[in-house]
Amino acid sequence: MAGIGFELKNLFSDDNNTFQDIKAMAYSALIGVGPWLITVITLNILMFIGKQYILSRGERNLFMIGIVYSFIFSQLLTGAVQYLITRFISDCIYSNEQKKLKATYIGTIKFILIIAFFIGILYFKGQDLSWFYIFTLTSLFCFLSGIWVSMNYISAVKNYSYSILAYIIGNITAIALGGYILKYSDNEFFKNNLAYSIILSYTIGIGITFFMLFSYLTYIFEDSDESEFEFLRAFKRYTSLSFIGIFFNFGMWSHIFVNWIYGDSYRVGGVFLSSPLYEVAVFYAFFLTIPTMIYFLVFMETKFFPIYKKYYALLTLNGNLVDINIEKKKMIDVLKEEIYYIMELQFFVSFSVALLSKIIFLKYGMDLYLLDLFRVMIFGAYCTVFISVYITIFLYFDSRKEALLVSMVFFFLSTSFSILTSLMGKEYTGLGFFIAAFLSLILSEIMLDKIAQELNYITFYKQNFTFNIEAPFIEKLEKILNRKLLFPVIIVILLFLSGCTNTHTKDGFNKKTKRNWNTMSYYNKAGYNYEGYNQEGINSRGFTKEGWNVYTDSPYDYFNFDFGGINSDTGKNVDERGFDYTGYNRITKTDYDKKGFDFQGINRETMTEYDKNGWTWYGLNKETNNYYNKAGYNYEGYNQEGYNKNGYDQAGNKKPKDDLENNSEVITSYDTNYDKEGYDKNGYDENGVDREGFNRKGVYVGDEY
Repeated sequence: MAGIGFELKNLFSDDNNTFQDIKAMAYSALIGVGPWLITVITLNILMFIGKQYILSRGERNLFMIGIVYSFIFSQLLTGAVQYLITRFISDCIYSNEQKKLKATYIGTIKFILIIAFFIGILYFKGQDLSWFYIFTLTSLFCFLSGIWVSMNYISAVKNYSYSILAYIIGNITAIALGGYILKYSDNEFFKNNLAYSIILSYTIGIGITFFMLFSYLTYIFEDSDESEFEFLRAFKRYTSLSFIGIFFNFGMWSHIFVNWIYGDSYRVGGVFLSSPLYEVAVFYAFFLTIPTMIYFLVFMETKFFPIYKKYYALLTLNGNLVDINIEKKKMIDVLKEEIYYIMELQFFVSFSVALLSKIIFLKYGMDLYLLDLFRVMIFGAYCTVFISVYITIFLYFDSRKEALLVSMVFFFLSTSFSILTSLMGKEYTGLGFFIAAFLSLILSEIMLDKIAQELNYITFYKQNFTFNIEAPFIEKLEKILNRKLLFPVIIVILLFLSGCTNTHTKDGFNKKTKRNWNTMSYYNKAGYNYEGYNQEGINSRGFTKEGWNVYTDSPYDYFNFDFGGINSDTGKNVDERGFDYTGYNRITKTDYDKKGFDFQGINRETMTEYDKNGWTWYGLNKETNNYYNKAGYNYEGYNQEGYNKNGYDQAGNKKPKDDLENNSEVITSYDTNYDKEGYDKNGYDENGVDREGFNRKGVYVGDEY
């Protein structure tokens, strides 16, 4: 009835075999809190890996808070349907209609994923994060929501080992992929977005877990032509179950929301509110409740459930009143005895840790500001986990009204008391949550006594009615949702509403807020804001807003361009080589000039300041370290007398005849026949360029032709 159908009884021995009992307890721990522990271990490993490579604490916080938000709000979303879906599954199994399970599982997944996608897109719309960050976090939110729903259906097939395997494979993938990207990837995108690399890795891992569960359930369930959205009809009959899930989950998290608003919190990247110290205290406090979760799981299956089944068998199979009352008393006595035993066990664990917490904090250098808050949260978590226990028991008896009352009281007290204590001062932080949980726990005990007294009457009374719930609106909605093309259309509409236009510059600045999504501040990684200035008011070229260059102490930068990009030598927006102030060559339409040098003087082929012939862009020779090579010619092919090797000056005038007769290098005739390499007998190709790159006039033209 409440989703706890684990087959543990057969694992425990009847002859007090200690090893067998330990094995059973270990299996109980694995299926009860295994997914949680696997997730915690994975996130801590990813955080450890991240610290080695992500130096910015802001980026690490962005990674963690993005995942925290995905977990919190996916639980709040699916909390509205989890109890409801569990009851629907139970009814299908009881009425031998298991053939409905595959269709309704697919329908539930569609329903939840569409809502999750819409919420994610709506939340991130107009925020500072880049589109791929938004898409990845929204996908993580959807995958987690799908996993929570899938776990309800896993309880129907009782293959918990497979669910653990899916968690292990997904989380190992996340760790391996995250470590590989951070350590070995040469991709510039990942190098510039380290936090995103971790989130992407974790999202892929969680996606694998979800698709493993989805594939298994759609394979194991029987095919049928049943409506995929029949589960929606259960909203009408079991409305209270939805509100129980909503109020209890919001009650668990509302104190954190209150602390985000009134406590020591800050906004991460302009998108997420976060209070790391408070959240850490809450996490470790709930971590201590693991013994209760494990023992309650074992107790319900091995001790309570057999008596529970026998009691209801007597009720439904015409048992006499004496036997029914005897079995009821036995069931309630065992129930209370075990609950109180679990309370004592958990109180011993919680109280011991509270006493030793100061020693633990000092030993590991933890923030002592957390100490008092942690102690309060220990007992707040203690009360909360037992509220969950009582609600589960209420649902075993189908006492939905009592469960709804407790969850509503818990939510309203948790929210109101948290606000009140937050306004009283920092020293009271967390106290409101503890008081709310404590009072709600007392109410739960009172409700259990009330249920125990009236159980026979309520059970007999309900059997006198046949429920025929009509829900015309839900039936119409079900027919609409069953249309095959509806969901693709919805996805297209959501993508359109998400605003597919790019709201960020290529440097990562939000065009509206002027914040940079890489650093989550008003400055990019290089330290410049949206307008291109650092905190000293200087841009990357060294100019102030007034146009003065602080590096050259003049109106011009090192390349003789002023603030507006006008070159002082040419009086134009390009220099003599054709470069503008950004380093783009307007003549060649590339980042290189005709000679193959970029704005900084680096050659495209050699990636050094020299070309393959040993010349810099301004004509300095590498071998001679002056402006003439060993043959006595400069970069343009002229010697110190002003003549090229063919005896012509730059004006095209021939050297005097007497000098030419002594010059064996002068070429006086041309030949149109070419050798195998494409050169004529005088050593020129069809373009009139020799092997060294000189034309017939002796001018060096290099690779221009």
